[in-house]
Amino acid sequence: MIKLVLSIRSLDIGGAERQFIELIKHIDKNRFDITVCTMYGGEQEDIVKKIPHINYINLEKSGRYDFLDFYMKYKKVLEDIQPDVIYSFLGEMNLFSLWCKAKRTKIIWGFRASNMDLKKYGKVPQILFWLQKRLSKKVDKIIANSDASIKFHKEQGFFMDRAVVVYNGIDTDRFKRDEKKRKEFREKYNLKSSDIAIGIVARVDYMKGYTIFSQVAKKLLQKYDNFKFFSIGDGDKEIKKECIDILGEFNDNRFIWLGQQSRVEDFYSGFDIVVSSSFGEGFSNSIAEAMSCEVPCVVTDVGDSKTIVAETGIVVKANNTESLYNGLEKMINSDKIFFGKKARKRVIDNFSIEKMVKSTEDEILNCL
Repeated sequence: MIKLVLSIRSLDIGGAERQFIELIKHIDKNRFDITVCTMYGGEQEDIVKKIPHINYINLEKSGRYDFLDFYMKYKKVLEDIQPDVIYSFLGEMNLFSLWCKAKRTKIIWGFRASNMDLKKYGKVPQILFWLQKRLSKKVDKIIANSDASIKFHKEQGFFMDRAVVVYNGIDTDRFKRDEKKRKEFREKYNLKSSDIAIGIVARVDYMKGYTIFSQVAKKLLQKYDNFKFFSIGDGDKEIKKECIDILGEFNDNRFIWLGQQSRVEDFYSGFDIVVSSSFGEGFSNSIAEAMSCEVPCVVTDVGDSKTIVAETGIVVKANNTESLYNGLEKMINSDKIFFGKKARKRVIDNFSIEKMVKSTEDEILNCL
Protein backbone atom coordinates (compact mmCIF):
# COMPACT_ATOMS: atom_id res chain seq x y z
CA MET A 1 0.00 0.00 0.00
CA ILE A 2 1.26 3.49 -0.89
CA LYS A 3 1.70 5.81 2.07
CA LEU A 4 0.27 9.19 1.06
CA VAL A 5 0.22 12.39 3.09
CA LEU A 6 -2.33 14.99 1.99
CA SER A 7 -1.53 18.34 3.57
CA ILE A 8 -3.14 21.78 3.57
CA ARG A 9 -2.93 24.98 5.60
CA SER A 10 -6.46 24.76 7.03
CA LEU A 11 -9.90 23.28 6.51
CA ASP A 12 -11.74 26.59 6.45
CA ILE A 13 -14.49 27.16 3.89
CA GLY A 14 -13.13 27.76 0.40
CA GLY A 15 -12.75 26.27 -3.06
CA ALA A 16 -9.34 24.67 -2.52
CA GLU A 17 -10.45 23.23 0.80
CA ARG A 18 -13.60 21.78 -0.76
CA GLN A 19 -11.58 20.01 -3.46
CA PHE A 20 -9.12 18.76 -0.85
CA ILE A 21 -11.94 17.22 1.20
CA GLU A 22 -13.57 15.61 -1.85
CA LEU A 23 -10.23 14.02 -2.73
CA ILE A 24 -9.89 12.62 0.81
CA LYS A 25 -13.43 11.23 0.69
CA HIS A 26 -13.14 9.50 -2.66
CA ILE A 27 -9.51 8.43 -3.10
CA ASP A 28 -9.00 4.65 -3.20
CA LYS A 29 -8.31 3.62 0.41
CA ASN A 30 -7.39 0.09 -0.72
CA ARG A 31 -4.48 1.50 -2.72
CA PHE A 32 -3.46 4.46 -0.53
CA ASP A 33 -2.77 4.62 3.21
CA ILE A 34 -3.90 8.22 3.86
CA THR A 35 -2.70 10.67 6.50
CA VAL A 36 -4.17 14.18 6.41
CA CYS A 37 -2.14 17.02 7.95
CA THR A 38 -3.30 20.58 8.56
CA MET A 39 -1.58 23.57 10.11
CA TYR A 40 -4.63 25.01 11.85
CA GLY A 41 -7.62 22.67 11.56
CA GLY A 42 -10.58 24.86 10.60
CA GLU A 43 -14.36 25.00 10.34
CA GLN A 44 -14.58 21.80 8.29
CA GLU A 45 -12.22 19.78 10.50
CA ASP A 46 -15.03 17.61 11.87
CA ILE A 47 -16.03 16.60 8.34
CA VAL A 48 -12.53 15.24 7.71
CA LYS A 49 -12.34 13.53 11.11
CA LYS A 50 -15.46 11.54 10.21
CA ILE A 51 -14.07 10.24 6.89
CA PRO A 52 -13.36 6.51 7.40
CA HIS A 53 -9.99 4.81 6.85
CA ILE A 54 -7.76 7.89 7.17
CA ASN A 55 -5.48 9.30 9.86
CA TYR A 56 -5.94 12.98 10.70
CA ILE A 57 -3.32 15.20 12.37
CA ASN A 58 -3.83 18.86 13.27
CA LEU A 59 -0.27 20.17 13.67
CA GLU A 60 -1.57 23.17 15.64
CA LYS A 61 0.71 25.87 14.28
CA SER A 62 0.53 28.65 16.86
CA GLY A 63 0.55 31.56 14.41
CA ARG A 64 2.04 33.10 11.30
CA TYR A 65 5.53 33.41 12.80
CA ASP A 66 5.69 29.96 14.39
CA PHE A 67 8.39 28.65 12.05
CA LEU A 68 10.88 26.57 14.03
CA ASP A 69 8.50 24.74 16.37
CA PHE A 70 6.14 23.95 13.51
CA TYR A 71 9.04 22.79 11.32
CA MET A 72 10.27 20.40 14.02
CA LYS A 73 6.77 19.10 14.73
CA TYR A 74 5.92 18.46 11.06
CA LYS A 75 9.33 16.90 10.39
CA LYS A 76 8.85 14.49 13.30
CA VAL A 77 5.37 13.52 12.07
CA LEU A 78 6.75 12.79 8.58
CA GLU A 79 9.64 10.78 10.03
CA ASP A 80 7.12 8.63 11.92
CA ILE A 81 4.89 8.10 8.86
CA GLN A 82 7.68 7.64 6.27
CA PRO A 83 5.32 8.53 3.38
CA ASP A 84 6.03 7.53 -0.19
CA VAL A 85 4.38 10.73 -1.45
CA ILE A 86 3.26 14.06 -0.01
CA TYR A 87 0.63 16.00 -1.97
CA SER A 88 0.37 19.47 -0.45
CA PHE A 89 -2.04 22.28 -1.22
CA LEU A 90 -1.14 26.00 -1.32
CA GLY A 91 1.86 28.15 -0.40
CA GLU A 92 2.84 27.64 3.24
CA MET A 93 2.13 23.92 3.29
CA ASN A 94 3.87 23.44 -0.06
CA LEU A 95 7.05 24.95 1.37
CA PHE A 96 7.03 23.19 4.74
CA SER A 97 6.25 19.84 3.08
CA LEU A 98 9.31 20.23 0.87
CA TRP A 99 11.54 21.33 3.75
CA CYS A 100 10.36 18.64 6.19
CA LYS A 101 10.18 15.57 3.96
CA ALA A 102 12.70 12.74 3.87
CA LYS A 103 14.96 12.54 0.81
CA ARG A 104 13.22 9.43 -0.53
CA THR A 105 9.72 10.90 -0.27
CA LYS A 106 8.25 12.28 -3.49
CA ILE A 107 6.64 15.71 -3.27
CA ILE A 108 3.71 17.07 -5.29
CA TRP A 109 2.63 20.69 -4.98
CA GLY A 110 -0.95 21.78 -5.63
CA PHE A 111 -1.44 25.15 -7.37
CA ARG A 112 -4.87 26.83 -7.59
CA ALA A 113 -4.17 30.48 -8.45
CA SER A 114 -3.72 32.33 -11.71
CA ASN A 115 -3.29 35.98 -12.66
CA MET A 116 -2.83 37.13 -9.04
CA ASP A 117 -1.91 40.73 -8.32
CA LEU A 118 0.35 40.00 -5.34
CA LYS A 119 0.69 43.69 -4.49
CA LYS A 120 -2.86 43.54 -3.14
CA TYR A 121 -2.05 40.82 -0.60
CA GLY A 122 0.83 42.10 1.54
CA LYS A 123 4.40 40.99 2.15
CA VAL A 124 3.91 37.47 3.51
CA PRO A 125 2.06 36.10 0.42
CA GLN A 126 4.69 37.77 -1.78
CA ILE A 127 7.52 36.07 0.15
CA LEU A 128 5.75 32.68 0.00
CA PHE A 129 5.23 33.10 -3.74
CA TRP A 130 8.91 34.01 -4.28
CA LEU A 131 10.12 31.06 -2.21
CA GLN A 132 7.95 28.64 -4.15
CA LYS A 133 9.32 30.05 -7.39
CA ARG A 134 12.92 29.59 -6.22
CA LEU A 135 12.26 26.02 -5.04
CA SER A 136 9.93 24.82 -7.81
CA LYS A 137 12.74 22.84 -9.53
CA LYS A 138 13.08 20.64 -6.43
CA VAL A 139 9.48 19.40 -6.68
CA ASP A 140 8.70 16.05 -8.31
CA LYS A 141 5.39 17.23 -9.76
CA ILE A 142 3.02 20.19 -9.71
CA ILE A 143 -0.71 19.61 -10.09
CA ALA A 144 -2.60 22.74 -11.16
CA ASN A 145 -6.37 22.95 -11.37
CA SER A 146 -6.34 24.94 -14.63
CA ASP A 147 -4.35 25.60 -17.78
CA ALA A 148 -4.40 29.27 -16.78
CA SER A 149 -2.58 28.47 -13.54
CA ILE A 150 0.24 26.70 -15.38
CA LYS A 151 0.56 29.56 -17.85
CA PHE A 152 0.57 32.18 -15.07
CA HIS A 153 3.24 30.44 -12.99
CA LYS A 154 5.39 29.81 -16.06
CA GLU A 155 5.22 33.50 -16.94
CA GLN A 156 6.22 34.34 -13.34
CA GLY A 157 9.39 32.26 -13.67
CA PHE A 158 8.36 29.01 -11.98
CA PHE A 159 9.81 25.74 -13.23
CA MET A 160 6.69 24.12 -14.68
CA ASP A 161 8.15 21.37 -16.89
CA ARG A 162 6.73 18.72 -14.54
CA ALA A 163 3.35 20.44 -14.14
CA VAL A 164 0.04 18.84 -15.16
CA VAL A 165 -3.59 19.95 -15.08
CA VAL A 166 -6.24 18.10 -13.09
CA TYR A 167 -9.53 19.99 -13.29
CA ASN A 168 -11.61 20.38 -10.15
CA GLY A 169 -14.35 17.85 -9.58
CA ILE A 170 -17.95 18.74 -8.75
CA ASP A 171 -20.23 16.53 -6.67
CA THR A 172 -23.18 16.45 -9.06
CA ASP A 173 -25.34 14.59 -6.52
CA ARG A 174 -24.84 17.37 -3.98
CA PHE A 175 -25.00 20.20 -6.53
CA LYS A 176 -28.23 19.66 -8.43
CA ARG A 177 -31.40 21.62 -8.97
CA ASP A 178 -33.74 21.30 -5.98
CA GLU A 179 -37.25 22.64 -6.56
CA LYS A 180 -38.07 22.54 -2.84
CA LYS A 181 -35.02 24.68 -1.98
CA ARG A 182 -35.86 27.02 -4.85
CA LYS A 183 -39.37 27.54 -3.53
CA GLU A 184 -38.11 28.13 0.03
CA PHE A 185 -35.46 30.62 -1.09
CA ARG A 186 -37.78 32.59 -3.33
CA GLU A 187 -40.54 32.75 -0.71
CA LYS A 188 -38.05 33.93 1.92
CA TYR A 189 -36.92 36.83 -0.28
CA ASN A 190 -40.35 37.62 -1.76
CA LEU A 191 -39.42 36.64 -5.30
CA LYS A 192 -42.34 36.15 -7.68
CA SER A 193 -42.13 33.77 -10.64
CA SER A 194 -41.42 36.72 -12.95
CA ASP A 195 -38.60 38.03 -10.72
CA ILE A 196 -34.99 37.34 -11.63
CA ALA A 197 -32.44 36.48 -8.93
CA ILE A 198 -28.80 37.04 -9.87
CA GLY A 199 -26.12 35.63 -7.58
CA ILE A 200 -22.39 35.88 -7.05
CA VAL A 201 -20.70 33.19 -4.97
CA ALA A 202 -17.20 34.37 -4.09
CA ARG A 203 -15.21 35.74 -1.18
CA VAL A 204 -15.25 39.54 -0.98
CA ASP A 205 -11.80 40.09 -2.43
CA TYR A 206 -10.16 42.46 -4.89
CA MET A 207 -9.62 39.68 -7.46
CA LYS A 208 -13.32 38.76 -7.50
CA GLY A 209 -14.38 42.06 -9.12
CA TYR A 210 -17.04 42.97 -6.57
CA THR A 211 -16.93 46.71 -7.30
CA ILE A 212 -17.51 46.06 -11.03
CA PHE A 213 -20.33 43.67 -10.15
CA SER A 214 -21.89 46.29 -7.85
CA GLN A 215 -21.74 48.99 -10.53
CA VAL A 216 -23.47 46.71 -13.03
CA ALA A 217 -26.02 45.59 -10.43
CA LYS A 218 -26.95 49.20 -9.69
CA LYS A 219 -27.50 49.99 -13.39
CA LEU A 220 -29.71 46.93 -13.83
CA LEU A 221 -31.66 47.60 -10.62
CA GLN A 222 -32.35 51.13 -11.84
CA LYS A 223 -33.64 49.77 -15.15
CA TYR A 224 -35.62 46.70 -14.01
CA ASP A 225 -38.08 46.49 -11.10
CA ASN A 226 -38.15 42.68 -10.98
CA PHE A 227 -34.45 42.05 -10.22
CA LYS A 228 -32.72 41.09 -6.97
CA PHE A 229 -28.99 40.49 -6.48
CA PHE A 230 -27.42 38.21 -3.88
CA SER A 231 -23.85 37.78 -2.67
CA ILE A 232 -22.61 34.65 -0.91
CA GLY A 233 -19.18 35.09 0.62
CA ASP A 234 -17.26 36.97 3.26
CA GLY A 235 -13.95 38.79 3.25
CA ASP A 236 -12.50 42.27 2.85
CA LYS A 237 -14.62 44.78 4.81
CA GLU A 238 -13.18 47.78 2.94
CA ILE A 239 -14.18 46.34 -0.44
CA LYS A 240 -17.65 45.54 0.90
CA LYS A 241 -18.00 49.13 2.18
CA GLU A 242 -17.00 50.43 -1.27
CA CYS A 243 -19.70 48.23 -2.84
CA ILE A 244 -22.31 49.41 -0.30
CA ASP A 245 -21.49 53.02 -1.21
CA ILE A 246 -21.88 52.20 -4.92
CA LEU A 247 -25.24 50.45 -4.39
CA GLY A 248 -26.72 53.26 -2.29
CA GLU A 249 -30.47 52.83 -1.77
CA PHE A 250 -30.40 49.30 -3.26
CA ASN A 251 -28.05 47.91 -0.59
CA ASP A 252 -29.81 45.40 1.72
CA ASN A 253 -33.00 46.15 -0.17
CA ARG A 254 -32.55 44.62 -3.62
CA PHE A 255 -28.87 43.71 -3.24
CA ILE A 256 -28.64 41.28 -0.33
CA TRP A 257 -25.45 40.16 1.38
CA LEU A 258 -25.90 36.57 2.57
CA GLY A 259 -22.38 36.23 3.99
CA GLN A 260 -20.46 32.99 4.23
CA GLN A 261 -22.58 29.86 3.83
CA SER A 262 -21.46 26.30 4.51
CA ARG A 263 -24.25 24.81 2.34
CA VAL A 264 -24.08 26.87 -0.83
CA GLU A 265 -25.99 24.14 -2.66
CA ASP A 266 -29.13 25.29 -0.80
CA PHE A 267 -28.95 28.66 -2.58
CA TYR A 268 -27.98 27.92 -6.19
CA SER A 269 -31.43 26.56 -7.08
CA GLY A 270 -32.99 29.87 -6.03
CA PHE A 271 -30.89 31.82 -8.54
CA ASP A 272 -31.76 32.36 -12.20
CA ILE A 273 -28.25 33.48 -13.19
CA VAL A 274 -24.85 33.27 -11.50
CA VAL A 275 -22.09 35.78 -12.25
CA SER A 276 -18.33 35.47 -11.96
CA SER A 277 -16.84 38.97 -12.27
CA SER A 278 -13.27 37.99 -11.36
CA PHE A 279 -10.08 39.60 -12.65
CA GLY A 280 -8.24 36.32 -12.09
CA GLU A 281 -9.27 32.70 -11.63
CA GLY A 282 -7.82 29.25 -12.00
CA PHE A 283 -10.75 26.84 -12.06
CA SER A 284 -13.81 28.50 -10.54
CA ASN A 285 -15.78 26.10 -8.33
CA SER A 286 -18.71 28.48 -8.08
CA ILE A 287 -19.18 28.52 -11.87
CA ALA A 288 -19.13 24.73 -12.17
CA GLU A 289 -21.32 24.25 -9.07
CA ALA A 290 -23.93 26.68 -10.40
CA MET A 291 -23.88 24.91 -13.76
CA SER A 292 -24.35 21.57 -12.00
CA CYS A 293 -27.49 23.09 -10.39
CA GLU A 294 -28.76 24.06 -13.87
CA VAL A 295 -28.03 27.76 -13.38
CA PRO A 296 -26.58 29.48 -16.47
CA CYS A 297 -23.53 31.68 -15.90
CA VAL A 298 -22.14 34.98 -17.12
CA VAL A 299 -18.37 34.90 -16.58
CA THR A 300 -15.34 37.05 -17.24
CA ASP A 301 -12.76 35.69 -19.66
CA VAL A 302 -10.13 34.84 -17.06
CA GLY A 303 -8.50 31.60 -16.03
CA ASP A 304 -10.35 28.57 -17.38
CA SER A 305 -13.83 30.12 -16.99
CA LYS A 306 -14.40 30.18 -20.75
CA THR A 307 -13.43 26.50 -20.95
CA ILE A 308 -15.79 25.60 -18.12
CA VAL A 309 -18.93 27.28 -19.52
CA ALA A 310 -18.16 26.75 -23.24
CA GLU A 311 -21.43 27.19 -25.18
CA THR A 312 -23.63 26.94 -22.07
CA GLY A 313 -22.99 30.48 -20.80
CA ILE A 314 -21.86 33.97 -21.78
CA VAL A 315 -18.25 35.15 -21.57
CA VAL A 316 -17.43 38.86 -21.12
CA LYS A 317 -14.33 41.02 -20.74
CA ALA A 318 -12.79 41.28 -17.27
CA ASN A 319 -12.78 44.60 -15.38
CA ASN A 320 -15.27 46.09 -17.85
CA THR A 321 -18.67 47.29 -16.62
CA GLU A 322 -20.15 47.70 -20.08
CA SER A 323 -19.20 44.19 -21.20
CA LEU A 324 -20.60 42.61 -18.01
CA TYR A 325 -23.78 44.70 -18.26
CA ASN A 326 -24.34 43.66 -21.90
CA GLY A 327 -23.58 40.02 -21.11
CA LEU A 328 -26.12 39.98 -18.29
CA GLU A 329 -28.78 41.62 -20.41
CA LYS A 330 -28.19 39.02 -23.10
CA MET A 331 -28.55 36.16 -20.60
CA ILE A 332 -31.64 37.76 -19.02
CA ASN A 333 -33.34 37.70 -22.43
CA SER A 334 -32.22 34.16 -23.33
CA ASP A 335 -33.76 30.75 -22.64
CA LYS A 336 -32.18 30.30 -19.21
CA ILE A 337 -33.75 26.89 -18.61
CA PHE A 338 -32.29 25.57 -21.88
CA PHE A 339 -28.83 26.93 -21.04
CA GLY A 340 -29.10 25.55 -17.50
CA LYS A 341 -29.82 21.98 -18.63
CA LYS A 342 -26.91 22.11 -21.09
CA ALA A 343 -24.68 23.46 -18.31
CA ARG A 344 -25.39 20.53 -15.99
CA LYS A 345 -24.70 18.02 -18.75
CA ARG A 346 -21.36 19.71 -19.45
CA VAL A 347 -20.31 19.39 -15.79
CA ILE A 348 -21.34 15.73 -15.62
CA ASP A 349 -19.42 14.95 -18.82
CA ASN A 350 -16.25 16.92 -18.05
CA PHE A 351 -15.86 17.97 -14.40
CA SER A 352 -17.08 15.14 -12.19
CA ILE A 353 -15.46 14.18 -8.87
CA GLU A 354 -14.77 10.72 -10.27
CA LYS A 355 -12.68 12.24 -13.08
CA MET A 356 -10.76 14.50 -10.70
CA VAL A 357 -9.97 11.67 -8.26
CA LYS A 358 -8.96 9.18 -10.97
CA SER A 359 -6.67 11.74 -12.65
CA THR A 360 -5.09 12.62 -9.29
CA GLU A 361 -4.50 8.97 -8.42
CA ASP A 362 -2.86 8.42 -11.82
CA GLU A 363 -0.55 11.41 -11.35
CA ILE A 364 0.49 10.21 -7.86
CA LEU A 365 1.27 6.75 -9.23
CA ASN A 366 3.19 8.24 -12.18
CA CYS A 367 5.23 10.26 -9.71
CA LEU A 368 6.41 7.02 -8.11
